[in-house]
Amino acid sequence: MAEPVRSSRSGVGSRPVGGSFAFLELNDGSCPANLQVIVEGTKQRVELRVENVHHVGPVDPAKYPLPKTRLTLEFLSDIVHFRPRTNTISAKHSFLYIHTPIVTTSDCEGAGEMFQVTTLIGDAEKVEKELIKNPPPSEADIEAAKALVKEKGEAVAQLKSAKAGKAEITASEAELNKAKENLSRLEERSKLKPGIPQKDGKIHCSQDIFAHQAFLTVSGQLQVETYACAVCSVYTFRPTF
Repeated sequence: MAEPVRSSRSGVGSRPVGGSFAFLELNDGSCPANLQVIVEGTKQRVELRVENVHHVGPVDPAKYPLPKTRLTLEFLSDIVHFRPRTNTISAKHSFLYIHTPIVTTSDCEGAGEMFQVTTLIGDAEKVEKELIKNPPPSEADIEAAKALVKEKGEAVAQLKSAKAGKAEITASEAELNKAKENLSRLEERSKLKPGIPQKDGKIHCSQDIFAHQAFLTVSGQLQVETYACAVCSVYTFRPTF
């Protein structure tokens, strides 16, 4: 015989009602499936009968951020204090083991900037090798390419004005597009500069892997606190540096 469940810290999902009974679907994040409890009703083979329901307050379905549909981690990252109440975590011995992130943008305990994670150094080495192998275009090369685009554009305009044949106009337009593509490649290569990109004398992280500074975490406390607020009993032994 199963022991009675005295309490369950969870959110209420759907609430089907019918006849003399009603169901509540609960989920505390301990498994993907919901727990269906019977408030009132007739006997069945397996059932969990509610002894007491404490109504905390109503929730506006139009504003509540957790619908019944499957939620992505990207969506839940904007509401981290609700994520532990979804079915994206599991339980063991009444405590939840939390996989706190190893890479973070938070400066934990004043030592967060000690180990920076970046791809800028590797990218800078690749650019330097590329520029040695294929030097960037000069200003004269770019001006010549612009002049060619202008020339090809005028040729197309003249053919259309003279009502030339479709095949002749199409061939001229192809040459114009080719000239434009060549100019675009030259302008893009002219932007390549050796070394780590900087802005206002500081490292510019917009081209980094995370688009901003990121570090190896020195603490998982910040992330665990959001789970502790939601489901109370949590722990982690994730690596810190």
